[in-house]
Amino acid sequence: MVNKSRGRPARPSDAKQRILTAAQVRFEADGYTKTSLRSIARQADVDHALVSYYYGSKEGLFKAVTELVFTPAQGFDAVADKTPPDKLPEALLHAALTLWDRPEYQVGLERLLSDAIATPASSHVIREYLQTEMLGRLTDLIGGPSARSRAAAAASIISGVFFTRYLLKIEPIASLPAREVATQLAPALRVLLAPHPTNGPRAKTSTLRPRS
Repeated sequence: MVNKSRGRPARPSDAKQRILTAAQVRFEADGYTKTSLRSIARQADVDHALVSYYYGSKEGLFKAVTELVFTPAQGFDAVADKTPPDKLPEALLHAALTLWDRPEYQVGLERLLSDAIATPASSHVIREYLQTEMLGRLTDLIGGPSARSRAAAAASIISGVFFTRYLLKIEPIASLPAREVATQLAPALRVLLAPHPTNGPRAKTSTLRPRS
Protein backbone atom coordinates (compact mmCIF):
# COMPACT_ATOMS: atom_id res chain seq x y z
CA MET A 1 0.00 0.00 0.00
CA VAL A 2 1.42 3.38 -1.03
CA ASN A 3 1.74 5.89 1.79
CA LYS A 4 -0.83 8.59 1.04
CA SER A 5 0.42 11.15 3.54
CA ARG A 6 1.86 14.16 1.73
CA GLY A 7 4.72 16.54 2.42
CA ARG A 8 7.07 16.13 5.33
CA PRO A 9 6.95 12.67 6.96
CA ALA A 10 5.35 12.63 10.42
CA ARG A 11 8.05 10.39 11.89
CA PRO A 12 11.47 9.04 10.92
CA SER A 13 11.37 6.16 8.44
CA ASP A 14 13.46 4.46 5.82
CA ALA A 15 11.54 6.23 3.04
CA LYS A 16 14.47 8.39 1.92
CA GLN A 17 16.74 5.39 1.46
CA ARG A 18 13.98 3.43 -0.28
CA ILE A 19 13.47 6.32 -2.69
CA LEU A 20 17.20 6.45 -3.45
CA THR A 21 17.36 2.70 -4.03
CA ALA A 22 14.26 2.78 -6.20
CA ALA A 23 15.65 5.68 -8.24
CA GLN A 24 18.85 3.77 -8.93
CA VAL A 25 16.83 0.80 -10.15
CA ARG A 26 14.57 2.91 -12.38
CA PHE A 27 17.36 5.07 -13.86
CA GLU A 28 19.37 1.96 -14.70
CA ALA A 29 16.37 0.13 -16.14
CA ASP A 30 14.66 2.97 -18.05
CA GLY A 31 17.27 5.69 -18.43
CA TYR A 32 16.96 9.29 -17.26
CA THR A 33 14.45 10.56 -19.82
CA LYS A 34 11.88 7.78 -19.40
CA THR A 35 12.07 7.69 -15.60
CA SER A 36 9.46 9.76 -13.77
CA LEU A 37 9.18 10.72 -10.12
CA ARG A 38 5.88 8.81 -9.99
CA SER A 39 7.54 5.61 -11.24
CA ILE A 40 10.22 6.01 -8.59
CA ALA A 41 7.56 6.60 -5.94
CA ARG A 42 5.73 3.43 -7.00
CA GLN A 43 8.97 1.47 -6.84
CA ALA A 44 9.71 2.84 -3.35
CA ASP A 45 6.07 2.44 -2.22
CA VAL A 46 5.73 6.09 -1.15
CA ASP A 47 3.64 9.06 -2.23
CA HIS A 48 5.34 10.96 -5.06
CA ALA A 49 5.20 14.19 -3.00
CA LEU A 50 7.64 12.60 -0.59
CA VAL A 51 10.16 12.19 -3.42
CA SER A 52 9.95 15.93 -4.10
CA TYR A 53 10.25 16.69 -0.39
CA TYR A 54 13.53 14.81 -0.01
CA TYR A 55 15.17 15.53 -3.38
CA GLY A 56 13.36 18.50 -4.93
CA SER A 57 13.27 17.29 -8.53
CA LYS A 58 14.26 14.45 -10.81
CA GLU A 59 17.57 16.21 -11.42
CA GLY A 60 18.20 16.47 -7.69
CA LEU A 61 17.41 12.80 -7.25
CA PHE A 62 19.60 11.86 -10.18
CA LYS A 63 22.46 13.77 -8.55
CA ALA A 64 21.99 11.72 -5.38
CA VAL A 65 21.95 8.48 -7.36
CA THR A 66 25.01 9.50 -9.35
CA GLU A 67 26.94 10.09 -6.15
CA LEU A 68 25.79 6.68 -4.96
CA VAL A 69 26.94 4.62 -7.96
CA PHE A 70 29.69 6.82 -9.45
CA THR A 71 32.02 7.90 -6.66
CA PRO A 72 35.50 8.69 -7.98
CA ALA A 73 35.99 11.32 -5.28
CA GLN A 74 35.40 8.83 -2.47
CA GLY A 75 37.62 6.33 -4.26
CA PHE A 76 40.32 8.97 -4.47
CA ASP A 77 40.16 9.50 -0.70
CA ALA A 78 40.38 5.78 0.01
CA VAL A 79 43.44 5.33 -2.20
CA ALA A 80 45.23 8.53 -1.16
CA ASP A 81 44.89 7.70 2.54
CA LYS A 82 46.87 4.48 2.26
CA THR A 83 49.22 5.02 -0.70
CA PRO A 84 52.74 6.55 -0.64
CA PRO A 85 52.77 9.78 -2.67
CA ASP A 86 55.16 8.45 -5.32
CA LYS A 87 52.83 5.49 -6.00
CA LEU A 88 49.58 7.47 -6.09
CA PRO A 89 49.13 7.81 -9.90
CA GLU A 90 49.38 4.06 -10.50
CA ALA A 91 47.23 3.32 -7.45
CA LEU A 92 44.46 5.69 -8.53
CA LEU A 93 44.30 4.23 -12.02
CA HIS A 94 44.48 0.64 -10.84
CA ALA A 95 41.75 1.19 -8.24
CA ALA A 96 39.45 2.77 -10.83
CA LEU A 97 40.05 0.00 -13.37
CA THR A 98 39.55 -2.73 -10.77
CA LEU A 99 36.15 -1.25 -9.88
CA TRP A 100 35.09 -0.61 -13.47
CA ASP A 101 36.13 -4.09 -14.59
CA ARG A 102 33.43 -5.66 -12.42
CA PRO A 103 30.63 -6.79 -14.78
CA GLU A 104 27.87 -5.90 -12.33
CA TYR A 105 29.25 -2.37 -12.02
CA GLN A 106 29.63 -1.86 -15.75
CA VAL A 107 26.13 -2.89 -16.79
CA GLY A 108 24.22 -0.36 -14.73
CA LEU A 109 26.73 2.47 -14.99
CA GLU A 110 27.18 2.18 -18.75
CA ARG A 111 23.42 2.41 -19.25
CA LEU A 112 23.13 5.27 -16.80
CA LEU A 113 25.92 7.37 -18.28
CA SER A 114 25.07 6.59 -21.91
CA ASP A 115 21.64 8.10 -21.41
CA ALA A 116 23.01 10.95 -19.33
CA ILE A 117 25.38 12.04 -22.09
CA ALA A 118 22.40 12.69 -24.37
CA THR A 119 20.35 14.49 -21.69
CA PRO A 120 21.39 18.07 -20.81
CA ALA A 121 19.92 18.00 -17.29
CA SER A 122 21.60 14.78 -16.21
CA SER A 123 24.82 15.66 -18.00
CA HIS A 124 24.88 18.86 -15.96
CA VAL A 125 24.48 16.86 -12.74
CA ILE A 126 27.45 14.63 -13.50
CA ARG A 127 29.58 17.60 -14.55
CA GLU A 128 28.68 19.48 -11.37
CA TYR A 129 29.58 16.51 -9.19
CA LEU A 130 32.94 15.98 -10.87
CA GLN A 131 33.81 19.68 -10.72
CA THR A 132 32.98 20.14 -7.06
CA GLU A 133 34.21 16.83 -5.69
CA MET A 134 36.85 15.19 -7.88
CA LEU A 135 38.42 18.38 -9.23
CA GLY A 136 38.32 19.95 -5.79
CA ARG A 137 40.35 17.11 -4.29
CA LEU A 138 42.87 17.09 -7.12
CA THR A 139 43.24 20.87 -6.97
CA ASP A 140 43.97 20.77 -3.24
CA LEU A 141 46.47 17.98 -3.79
CA ILE A 142 48.44 19.85 -6.46
CA GLY A 143 48.33 23.37 -5.07
CA GLY A 144 49.63 26.53 -6.72
CA PRO A 145 48.24 28.87 -9.39
CA SER A 146 47.95 26.21 -12.11
CA ALA A 147 46.35 23.60 -9.85
CA ARG A 148 42.84 23.89 -11.29
CA SER A 149 43.86 23.42 -14.92
CA ARG A 150 46.24 20.58 -14.08
CA ALA A 151 43.55 18.91 -12.00
CA ALA A 152 41.15 19.13 -14.94
CA ALA A 153 43.73 17.52 -17.20
CA ALA A 154 44.31 14.73 -14.67
CA ALA A 155 40.56 14.13 -14.37
CA SER A 156 40.29 13.94 -18.15
CA ILE A 157 42.84 11.11 -18.19
CA ILE A 158 40.92 9.14 -15.57
CA SER A 159 37.51 9.72 -17.13
CA GLY A 160 38.92 9.15 -20.61
CA VAL A 161 39.94 5.64 -19.60
CA PHE A 162 36.36 4.87 -18.70
CA PHE A 163 34.90 6.14 -21.95
CA THR A 164 37.47 4.57 -24.26
CA ARG A 165 37.68 1.23 -22.44
CA TYR A 166 34.09 0.62 -21.36
CA LEU A 167 31.70 2.79 -23.39
CA LEU A 168 33.43 3.09 -26.76
CA LYS A 169 35.47 -0.12 -26.32
CA ILE A 170 38.39 1.17 -28.37
CA GLU A 171 41.17 -1.37 -28.94
CA PRO A 172 43.71 -2.14 -27.70
CA ILE A 173 42.82 -0.34 -24.46
CA ALA A 174 39.53 -2.26 -24.18
CA SER A 175 41.36 -5.58 -23.95
CA LEU A 176 44.55 -4.65 -22.11
CA PRO A 177 44.96 -5.92 -18.53
CA ALA A 178 44.07 -3.26 -15.99
CA ARG A 179 47.59 -3.15 -14.55
CA GLU A 180 49.10 -2.54 -17.98
CA VAL A 181 46.70 0.35 -18.67
CA ALA A 182 47.61 1.87 -15.31
CA THR A 183 51.34 1.48 -16.00
CA GLN A 184 51.09 3.17 -19.40
CA LEU A 185 49.06 6.15 -18.23
CA ALA A 186 50.72 6.70 -14.86
CA PRO A 187 53.66 8.82 -16.17
CA ALA A 188 51.32 11.43 -17.66
CA LEU A 189 49.21 11.47 -14.52
CA ARG A 190 52.32 11.80 -12.34
CA VAL A 191 53.39 14.96 -14.18
CA LEU A 192 49.96 16.53 -13.64
CA LEU A 193 49.70 15.52 -9.98
CA ALA A 194 53.18 16.73 -9.04
CA PRO A 195 52.76 19.30 -6.26
CA HIS A 196 53.38 22.96 -6.97
CA PRO A 197 56.92 23.81 -5.77
CA THR A 198 57.13 26.11 -2.78
CA ASN A 199 59.65 28.94 -2.41
CA GLY A 200 62.88 28.13 -0.65
CA PRO A 201 65.55 25.43 -0.67
CA ARG A 202 63.12 22.61 0.21
CA ALA A 203 61.03 23.05 -2.95
CA LYS A 204 62.70 20.14 -4.75
CA THR A 205 62.06 17.73 -1.92
CA SER A 206 58.36 18.48 -1.43
CA THR A 207 56.14 15.41 -1.50
CA LEU A 208 52.76 14.68 -2.95
CA ARG A 209 50.39 14.73 0.00
CA PRO A 210 46.63 15.30 0.13
CA ARG A 211 45.51 18.24 2.21
CA SER A 212 43.29 17.47 5.16
